[in-house]
Amino acid sequence: MTKKGLILLMLFVGGFTACNSYKKLEKKNADALPKASASKQSQSQESKLFFDAEKARLLGDTKLAYSLYTAFVESFPSNATARYNLARLQFQRQDLNGAEKNAQQAVNLQPDNKYFIELYAELLLYLKKNSQAEALLNTLVQKHPDDEDYLYRQAMFFVKGKEYEKALKSLDQLESKTGFNEDIILKKKSIYAIQGKTDLAIQELKRLQESNPQSVEYPMMMIEVYESAGQKEKSTKIIEDLELNYGNDPKAQYTLSQYYLNQKNYIKSDLYMQKVMKNKNLDPETKISLIIPRLKVLEGGTQEDKDLVLEMSKAIAEESADNKDAVSLYAEVLLFLKRNDEALFEFKKALKLDQSKFQTWNQIISIYLDKQQMDSVVSYADKSIVVFPNNALPYFYKGIALVQAKKPELAIQPLNHALDLESENQTLIAQLYATLGDVYNTQQNFSYSDSCFEKALKIQPDDASTLNNYAYYLSVRKVKLSEAERMSKKSLELMPNSKSFLDTYGWILYQQGNYKEAKIYIEKAIDAAGDDDGTLLEHLGDVYYKINEIEKAIEYWKKAKSKGEDNPILFKKISEGKLYE
Repeated sequence: MTKKGLILLMLFVGGFTACNSYKKLEKKNADALPKASASKQSQSQESKLFFDAEKARLLGDTKLAYSLYTAFVESFPSNATARYNLARLQFQRQDLNGAEKNAQQAVNLQPDNKYFIELYAELLLYLKKNSQAEALLNTLVQKHPDDEDYLYRQAMFFVKGKEYEKALKSLDQLESKTGFNEDIILKKKSIYAIQGKTDLAIQELKRLQESNPQSVEYPMMMIEVYESAGQKEKSTKIIEDLELNYGNDPKAQYTLSQYYLNQKNYIKSDLYMQKVMKNKNLDPETKISLIIPRLKVLEGGTQEDKDLVLEMSKAIAEESADNKDAVSLYAEVLLFLKRNDEALFEFKKALKLDQSKFQTWNQIISIYLDKQQMDSVVSYADKSIVVFPNNALPYFYKGIALVQAKKPELAIQPLNHALDLESENQTLIAQLYATLGDVYNTQQNFSYSDSCFEKALKIQPDDASTLNNYAYYLSVRKVKLSEAERMSKKSLELMPNSKSFLDTYGWILYQQGNYKEAKIYIEKAIDAAGDDDGTLLEHLGDVYYKINEIEKAIEYWKKAKSKGEDNPILFKKISEGKLYE
């Protein structure tokens, strides 16, 4: 027999032994059977059916167990254990009427079985039949006077029913059996506090304080009780005691910080919070857990709030320089406050402590991208690829950096590899296709470029940048101009003040020969750019040439050159006073 089979057999034998009263009940009917062999056959069938039902239940097949136990109880209604097990299954399935009926029958059949009574009482509580449940709990307490668990359950039952005096009486009985017990005393304290009997609640806490005068927990609880009761003047004395006798305890320091924060004494509150962060008796994880709720002040808090969070996170990082989470927290706070160079320094420290956290790599690469230091982006992307070879993001960052560094031919491989790796992040996949569309366009591989842009827009049809870029490239090639105009117009609806998008739409109108409208949009783009974009100025010069204002055209071409535009065609336009496209 396998080990599992042996366990099932033992459980079956144990479970069926609980049915002794059932056997006694059946014994008086034995004479009614025509033959002894028939009785044995019936018992054998009963044992087999019970074993099958219990085996299914123990193996977790509750659906089968429910079906088998239902059939079993119909055939053998006097089996108390079967009714008990069926009631449990029905309770799980929220068949509360059936569960209550079978639990009650199990108790009727075996009125001394405490497990049956417990289930029935639990069901009655669930059904809010409190008086019946109370009677059963009283029965359990009376029948098992030495079982402390029943007294505790009885007390919690009274608390749930808001019968606080009865609950206190049960807890007093329990304490008389257990002796001095912190859990019981704290329960009594909570009940007194709920009742508004503040002095009695404090009295219970003083009992605990006398037993352990070194513990800061009980004075802290007293403060909470007084504060909740609106007796702030009484909490002041305990606060003074905390400062005097427990000033180096981190929990006391945190309580004092919160207390003074509520009093709007921000100087003292900050002072104690900084003490918490520098307290060597408190582990970094706890300090971090204390500071995290305060991070929300970074969004919309006062400058003083932000400075405090910064100082606290800095203190943790300095105190626990070898803790990657403490260093990372400080780095994240710096980054949120846009102190990017300092954040970069801290993220690199965190990376030395732990290279397995991609978030750290991601933040370093993102900062370098923001600083336009593309060589560093490529370097850290390559390093992170060694650690995370199956993560698409480092390949994406590398591809973006190479495009920005005007090395598009080198970007194709990492961008395509990122596509091979990514299957779930649709936003990233769309960005990869859009970037490849840019790259292939620069290489004049227009069929690949168009295909990539169309795939990107299929995933994200409302991506304004992708719509604009694709439309612009089509307009430069003078193909699909109607489609280009539709996409450009849509991008402007999404971002109406973008100088780039205004220029694209104007340029498409230009390519369609609608010079009057083109002029309007390109001038809007120049207004948005502040007369600093040479490309826009050159485009406006081209428009003026088309509407036969040659002097204006040359004027804007020269302005374009003065802003740094240095393409040979522009020089030719200026020198010859003629449009070349």
